[in-house]
Amino acid sequence: MFSNLKNKIKKVKKSIIAVGFRSNQDKVTIIGSGFAVGNDGRILSSAHLYNQLKPEQAENLIGMIMTEEGTDNLERYVWLPLKLIKKEDKDDLALFQVEDYEKTFLKPLDLGDSENIEIGQDTYFIGFPYAAQLINDGFGVTLIVNKAIVSNIKRDGVDPSHKRNWIILDAVSNPGNSGCPLIDIETNKVIGVMAISFRMKSKTVENLDIREPMHICAAKPINLAKGLLS
Repeated sequence: MFSNLKNKIKKVKKSIIAVGFRSNQDKVTIIGSGFAVGNDGRILSSAHLYNQLKPEQAENLIGMIMTEEGTDNLERYVWLPLKLIKKEDKDDLALFQVEDYEKTFLKPLDLGDSENIEIGQDTYFIGFPYAAQLINDGFGVTLIVNKAIVSNIKRDGVDPSHKRNWIILDAVSNPGNSGCPLIDIETNKVIGVMAISFRMKSKTVENLDIREPMHICAAKPINLAKGLLS
């Protein structure tokens, strides 16, 4: 099952984008990730990324998308305008549109069935955590892959149908991963959208307002997004 994981990741990573906004001609702020869900430049991500923006930031929303892949992991990216199509705040999901997507490698990822996943299932997620910091520190554009197992599956306690509304994972997820796909390792299909990481106040540097990641994070099941996509 794991022997061809590197080939599966190579296939998926072309469909992942960094989501950010341009505050001026020389500065870009990256706030999260997203992934292609159609051949028409549609991108699925997390609604809270858009909701935290000021109006002028939302007007300058952009996506960083792969346009070239060379040897030795040498890749080229381009920034393209990103527009909100619609969002569902209850499920923390948003659908965006990339302009001029034909210039990129964007291809839709296959969507799985999050009703069929089980605790203990092997998964991975791939996105752009701390992307702006890594660029500023000289590491360039860096897609990060994390392996995880499904630790628990939660159901909505308010909705009478008690839909699955959280996939809890045994992994560390960092800021910038929100909106990236959670993928079943065996099928290489998307089963969730990364949405939250659990963090606690630092015990090593108590006077700084930083948070240390716990080995717990969570994704929204992909089935919650299928109505938004239709």
